[in-house]
Amino acid sequence: MMQHYTAEAEVARTGELTHDQIDLAMDHLADHAPSLSVTSRGHHAARITFAADSIGQAARTAALVVEHALASTVIRVDVMTEAEADLRDGAVDVPELLGVTEAARLLGVSVQRVRQMIAEGKIAAHRIGERSYALTRSEVEAKAAA
Repeated sequence: MMQHYTAEAEVARTGELTHDQIDLAMDHLADHAPSLSVTSRGHHAARITFAADSIGQAARTAALVVEHALASTVIRVDVMTEAEADLRDGAVDVPELLGVTEAARLLGVSVQRVRQMIAEGKIAAHRIGERSYALTRSEVEAKAAA
């Protein structure tokens, strides 16, 4: 089963990357949501995300892709699922938000009724500014289905 993996591969090359080297590497890695860095030991590294059938295949692919992009021998590869990488990076899913007008349309009620439901605690909302609210689409849709 295909799954997305995030890999960081470190290569033997050290020193500053020139603008041309960065451009070339980013061109080679463009399909993999790349980022380049220099490790604490001074080695060049690339972080990429891509689909693979297994973590083993992901490790081999990352090593080959980064070795080609950075034109140097890979000396380390760290691979994990994209979900695990997001957790480690502190990324959180942000729910889709709606304004009061869109919530009213989905609920089949007036804007004033949505504001009344918010005031009565019948539907959760986050105040934005003095008069605006943001509501989560999933909660509004659940309320509409009830």
